[in-house]
Amino acid sequence: MRLAVQPWKLIKRVKEIEQDGHAEPETVQQKDTRQNAAAVDLSKRLQDFRSLNNASTLKALEEWRKRKMERARQ
Repeated sequence: MRLAVQPWKLIKRVKEIEQDGHAEPETVQQKDTRQNAAAVDLSKRLQDFRSLNNASTLKALEEWRKRKMERARQ
């Protein structure tokens, strides 16, 4: 289950960005701009992942609570 919730797309994107950084020489400002854009992109993806994960966790918790209440009534 833990492997299923790991952000594989995010991990893959980080590796791509690291490889791109070593591929070609750039000016400092271009590199800073590119890294900043990548950082913003990764931050947004991570926030989206966390919100989706929280929503699914809360939904699963609510379903578990309902099932437990039903069992307690029987």
